[in-house]
Amino acid sequence: MLRQISMEDVDFLYELYTSEEVLRYFGMSPIDSKDVAVSMVENYEKHLESGGPMRFAIVEKSTGKMIGTCGFHAISKSYKRCEIGYDLSPGHWGKGIMGEALSPLLSYLFTDKGMNRVGAVIVPYNKASSRVVEKLGFKQEGLLRDYILQGDRAYDAHMYSLLKKEWNSEF
Repeated sequence: MLRQISMEDVDFLYELYTSEEVLRYFGMSPIDSKDVAVSMVENYEKHLESGGPMRFAIVEKSTGKMIGTCGFHAISKSYKRCEIGYDLSPGHWGKGIMGEALSPLLSYLFTDKGMNRVGAVIVPYNKASSRVVEKLGFKQEGLLRDYILQGDRAYDAHMYSLLKKEWNSEF
């Protein structure tokens, strides 16, 4: 299930965004304090009110426990496009959870937000993430050279996209 991220999620976000295993493919350095996680939640709340970039908590149905996040950013209202981003606690990798979480997000973007194109930027060696978006119908478009900077290292990234006319909400 997806729900709004709240201050109750600060500890989870801090744990998630200090995990080298999670951030290995993420394109960001670990956060350095819980205060940063608090600021992240405050920003999510502001963006929710303004209709800007949003991030949602992915919650395990059976336990109600937060296990990851997903959302959208890089919004161009005039071109009706955005990009998605997502992460999941390593203990939940490989279980099909992310595809299940992204499906309602994509429906929201195409139906409620009126997007025509949704992109995903994925480093080439993150095969699991590539499989997630490919199963949802995304097409790989090309390679963005040195697109992501993490620390002092630049990484290439594949650009994937899904168009509204290609979207099948039955995924």
